[in-house]
Amino acid sequence: MSETELCVYGLIAEGEPIRKRDAATAERLAATGLIIRDAFQPSGYAAVDLDEIEGRLRTSVQHQLEGAARQLAEIPGFVSQLRSRRTVRPREVGASSLWIEGKEAVNASIASAVDSARHELLTAQPGPRPRAVIDLSTDRDRAAVERGCVMRTLYSTSTRSNPGAIDRVNLLTALGAQFRTLTKPFMRLVLVDRQYAIVEDHADGRPSFDGAYLVRDRAACGYFAAAFDLDWQIGLDWHSAEPAHRPAITTPLQRTILRGLCDGKDQQQIAKTLGYSSKTINLALSDLRTKLELGTVYQLIAWWMGPDAVAERTSEQD
Repeated sequence: MSETELCVYGLIAEGEPIRKRDAATAERLAATGLIIRDAFQPSGYAAVDLDEIEGRLRTSVQHQLEGAARQLAEIPGFVSQLRSRRTVRPREVGASSLWIEGKEAVNASIASAVDSARHELLTAQPGPRPRAVIDLSTDRDRAAVERGCVMRTLYSTSTRSNPGAIDRVNLLTALGAQFRTLTKPFMRLVLVDRQYAIVEDHADGRPSFDGAYLVRDRAACGYFAAAFDLDWQIGLDWHSAEPAHRPAITTPLQRTILRGLCDGKDQQQIAKTLGYSSKTINLALSDLRTKLELGTVYQLIAWWMGPDAVAERTSEQD
């Protein structure tokens, strides 16, 4: 209610007369059921009992809620009817991205993309896959490698114990494909000829079984390839022996400093963030360079980012 309506309502409720110019306001209040005509009142109106108003409003809202609940319950069936009349098609999100709805449609898109591969196939598979899915993709990827495509695949370290994955790697490696494993988390990716990428939804947060994006943007695909190459550099070749567990070479402080340097911070910024003096930061790096027989901080960062420091980067001793 507006301030004017509240004032007019207050006058009527108190049995006071109202001004002629408030007649229209009184009519609106009467239309909403808050007042009724009463010729014996100075204003010509009387306020309706508040309990009656409350009960009427509650009943009205209750009916609205019940109607909304019925409509809500009918939505899945309604959408199902619409879906039965449509063929699932990719939904265009932008000039160079398509949302592919449903797991089957995603698998079909991957198969089509791999079948069209002519030069390179990069895949990153962080999670486990059923044997049937592995066998299906193996036949498809084998055809791509035999066409002359360069194929590189990243798996998580846990995949080394998967019998289906072992058979796949042994078969495709013999044809020239390459496989490495990572201990750190990484994103799922299928990248074909650096022109087509299929990635999970990190825009709207939909789960992987809902679908995936087909990205055809040249710049985005180049970025995906560069990110893949960075992970590839620190991955362990599938046919290499897993590194035996050994005590960490670095200290927690040294690891924190190295992570800061890789994030683009300088030693002074790191010192300020950690609450240490610049001398302490420099001494920690100097000790590590001496231990590794490295001459410069740049060489130290290169070691930290390389395959020899995988265990250090994933150390749980921090």
